[in-house]
Amino acid sequence: MNGIRPKQHARIGEFHLEEAVLDVLLDARHEGSCIGAAEISKRAGIYRDRGTINTMNDAIVTGLLVKLHEQGRVQKCAQDPDRPDRQNGWELSEKEFGSRRDDVSA
Repeated sequence: MNGIRPKQHARIGEFHLEEAVLDVLLDARHEGSCIGAAEISKRAGIYRDRGTINTMNDAIVTGLLVKLHEQGRVQKCAQDPDRPDRQNGWELSEKEFGSRRDDVSA
């Protein structure tokens, strides 16, 4: 058998989805905003609907955020400045921002 195997395609696809999420969060950081999974999904163009079986919105991005958080690449933040105790958004970690801050959005 030649070519890329299905699991390899999945790993490559997951990498690209993670990069899309991180790029959106980099743009949000430059804007000075903390954004949630719904906004990340919208900006990245990642599927976000509940579907016909009525599951969780933004499940793909939420799963990616959990993984990136475990890796220390993203962290929770407060979307509402008047409610800093309510950590319902996401932003790049300082370490990840430091490694990406010179990246330019297209």
